[in-house]
Amino acid sequence: MENIKFIEKLPASKRELFLKLSLSAVLAIFWVIFLWNFWSKGVYALGFNAAIFWLLLFGLFIFVLRRSGCYLRHDLYWIVPISLIMFSYAIYDNPFLKLVSLLVLPITLGIFYNQAFLSDKKDRLWNFAFILKIITRFFSFLGEIGQTIKLYISLIIPADKTKKRVVLRTIIGLILFLIIAFTVFIPLLSSSDLVFASKVQGIYDWFLKIISLSFVYKLLVFIFLSLLFFSVLTAWSKIFNYQETEVVGQNIDPIVSGIVLGGILGLYLLFLGVQINYLWVGVLPFDFKETENLVKSGFWQLFFLTALNILIYFFTYKKTLPLVQRILTAFTVASLLLLVSAGYRMGLYVTYYGFSYEKFFASYTVVYCTILFIWLISRLFITKRSNIVKFLLVLFLWMYALISVFPVEQFILRTNVALANFKESRIRLFELTMLSPDVLTLVKEYQKNDLLQEQTSYLPRENGELTNKESDWNPWIKRQEEKVANKLWYEKNLLNVIY
Repeated sequence: MENIKFIEKLPASKRELFLKLSLSAVLAIFWVIFLWNFWSKGVYALGFNAAIFWLLLFGLFIFVLRRSGCYLRHDLYWIVPISLIMFSYAIYDNPFLKLVSLLVLPITLGIFYNQAFLSDKKDRLWNFAFILKIITRFFSFLGEIGQTIKLYISLIIPADKTKKRVVLRTIIGLILFLIIAFTVFIPLLSSSDLVFASKVQGIYDWFLKIISLSFVYKLLVFIFLSLLFFSVLTAWSKIFNYQETEVVGQNIDPIVSGIVLGGILGLYLLFLGVQINYLWVGVLPFDFKETENLVKSGFWQLFFLTALNILIYFFTYKKTLPLVQRILTAFTVASLLLLVSAGYRMGLYVTYYGFSYEKFFASYTVVYCTILFIWLISRLFITKRSNIVKFLLVLFLWMYALISVFPVEQFILRTNVALANFKESRIRLFELTMLSPDVLTLVKEYQKNDLLQEQTSYLPRENGELTNKESDWNPWIKRQEEKVANKLWYEKNLLNVIY
């Protein structure tokens, strides 16, 4: 390693550099060996293997954070929930959460790992400068790929010119020998002597298997991941800083902001007043389309207005006169009322029509937004400026981490079976065949106890006959059993093993 000149210019020790390069390559090999079936099986190939991979990769990042001297016990507030999300792959089959986690993990890791290298990170304000810097640093690994390639080449081929020539000549000689031997000499010798042919046939078949198209793909992915892991690790582990350019105080025109906030508040109050007759409905119409329109219109309000209200809050918080801040308080309370109203209708929707993935996570989003709005309202009565963006992201991280280790599908099935007993229920239990093997044992138990029977009086009919008679769970049970049986041992999860 002493001969690698450009390594000596790096601040990190040669041993630590070699360790990071080696571990990045080992993680790439692990992915290629144990996670390759992801291309054919999708998220159902992600079980113990995915959890171990994510936790090993995360461990490497935390190791570098500690070695840099930037790790604090305070960092556990983001390390713990990210670890829970990674560990969830070893618990459930839930395909929706596993797929979403593939997006959530790199994004949250990129945000919180980079901010961990901030000086004074406990008290730094996450403002627009922070957001722009994080986005820039997230993609900064692209600029490290060239140097990473040089580092890996230096590990394979010595920097000393004499040794480099020897290694290159050796590699060229081996490649030429293998090409000539397996294309010319071995076929000719095998055709002239059957005994020789039988002796070398195993070696010949093994070699052809090794240089198969699958092997080439795996080699390319291994090289790509090795470069990616080390480049990301290098880019994200640099000291992080930015300028807090926002001026705290009355730096927004109070007349303009007051008119805007007051006007929007008036519109919200008018909206609530006009719709008061059906915002707080006690029952829902039993026509599915009418019910769906009533509820989902409220949720389009929820998602759009919540984002808009948070942006307005962010732009005006602690930047206007006390009078405008009081208008902001009333504005935020009105926003919360809209949210609670939509949540109430969603509760009625679930009561009559049961949970699905969409309705479960929409309900969970209502809880998230409610907590957020209550916190935003409380901040208006505190003199010290609060870190809004940080709270928003940390709350999301923890709530997503908790839901990732929560038995979502079992909760949906148990709740729907219980609600289906109500006289006015419109729940179709058979629609839950979109669930994964997480509920396989539970479905078998419910079927045995005859708990999956549905009310049919409300179902559509034609000439007195039901137009949709599907209610046989046996094909679904067979498909889920096959999914579990087709998994390799390292692709399974705890529920697959226990049940």
